[in-house]
Amino acid sequence: MFRRRILFLISSFSFLLIANLAQANIPNYNSILIGDRAAGMGGAYTALYEDSSAIAWYNPAGLALLRGRSFSAAVGIYKKFDTIYNNSEDLTSASLKANQGFFRPVPSSLGNVHRFQEFLKYWTFALSIVVPYYDTFKGQISKEATNVSTLQMTDESLWVGAAMARKISKNQALGVTLYYTARSFSRTVNDRTVTDATHAKIYTEELAYTQNAVVPVIGYHFGLDDNWKFGLSWRMPSWSVAGKGTYDATTIDSGITTTTTNNNLSTKARIPQKYSLGIAYLFPGMATLSFDASYYAPMSYSSIEEAGIGESLRHKGIINLAGGIEINYRDWIKFRLGGFTNFSSYPDPDTATTRGEGDHVDMIGWSANAALKSGHIQYTFGGYYVGGRGRSVQRVNHQYTDMPKAMQVFTMLVGTAYVF
Repeated sequence: MFRRRILFLISSFSFLLIANLAQANIPNYNSILIGDRAAGMGGAYTALYEDSSAIAWYNPAGLALLRGRSFSAAVGIYKKFDTIYNNSEDLTSASLKANQGFFRPVPSSLGNVHRFQEFLKYWTFALSIVVPYYDTFKGQISKEATNVSTLQMTDESLWVGAAMARKISKNQALGVTLYYTARSFSRTVNDRTVTDATHAKIYTEELAYTQNAVVPVIGYHFGLDDNWKFGLSWRMPSWSVAGKGTYDATTIDSGITTTTTNNNLSTKARIPQKYSLGIAYLFPGMATLSFDASYYAPMSYSSIEEAGIGESLRHKGIINLAGGIEINYRDWIKFRLGGFTNFSSYPDPDTATTRGEGDHVDMIGWSANAALKSGHIQYTFGGYYVGGRGRSVQRVNHQYTDMPKAMQVFTMLVGTAYVF
C-alpha cells in the first residue's frame, strides 16, 4: 500500500512536469519567503500546514487540515538590499554589512482561515495576501575616466487571492487558490561620456509598466499516517488581464538631441508555472522535518510587445530545493531552521544583445526564527538571508557590457498568529 501511494505521488508530479511550459518574468523565485512558520523552515512547506499566512501559497489543500479558524501575518520589518555591479564581492563578509546601507520594510504575507457552521460546513475558506517578489537598486554601476553609468530600478508584486479546500478522505485533501496579481516595474538608465570640453554624449532611458493577471494554484495533500505527510501543488499558467507602459529615450551627442517616446506600450504578465513536491516527517511532540522540490519550466518572450523597446528574455528550466526543521523545545516555544536555493532561470548573458538581457545570479539562503505561544496567540521573530554572485549585461560607455554582479538580501521577519 505504501509503495503504491508513493508511486502515485511520483507519477502525478511527473505528469505536472510535462504539462504546459511555464511563463516567467523574474529570474529568481525564492528572494522572499512567504509565511512565518514556512519562512523559518526555508519555504519547505508543500507537505505541511498550520500557517494560515502561507498555506494558500504553498499548497491550498492543507487548509482543510487546519483546526478551527485562524489569522496570521508576517512582515519583513527590516529588508536590506546589497547589490554591487562590476566588482567581485566577497560574500563571506556578508554578516559584517547587515547594518550598512539603506533598508526598508516590505510586507510578506497575510492569511485568514474561516469555516462556516452550517452552510458549506465541509469546506475551508481562506483569504491570502502575499508579496512574493520585490527588488530595488539605485546607484552607480560603472565609473571610468570619461564615463559614468547609473541605474535606478524597482520591481514589485502584490498577490491577493481566495482559497478553498475540502477533505476527500480521512487522510487526503484537495484545495485551490485563485490569485489576482499586480506588478509594477520601473527602470532608469543614465550613460554619460565626456571625452573633452567640446564633446559629450549622454544617453537616458526610462521604462515603466504595470501588469495584472489571474493565477490559479491547485494542491493535493496526503497523510500516510501520523508521521509521514506528502503534498503536491501546481501553479497553473497565468491569465493576463491588463498590461501597459511608457518608454522615453534621449541621446545628446555634441549638441544634437534624438528622442524616442512611446506612452502606449503593450505588455503581458508572465507568471511562472510551478510544480512542487513536498515530503515531511513528524516526530510527535518533538520535531518536524520537511523537504520541497520545485520545478519551473523554460520560456522565451519579449518584456514589451513593441519591437525595439522590449528585451528578449529567455528562461531555462530550473529546480529549486528547500529543507527545514522545527523543534518543539517547550510547550510555549519552538525553534525553526531552514536552507534553500534561489537559482536564476536566466542563462549566462550574451553581450551581442542590442537591448540588454536578464541577469544570471545563482543564490542560496538560510532562515531561522523562534515562535513563542501564549494562549491562542503565537509570536514569531527571526529572519533569513539569501545571496550569490553572477553576471549582468548593462549599458556602459554606450554599449552593452558583461560585468560581475553580486546580490545579498538581509531580512528581519516578525509574525503573529491567532487561532480561535
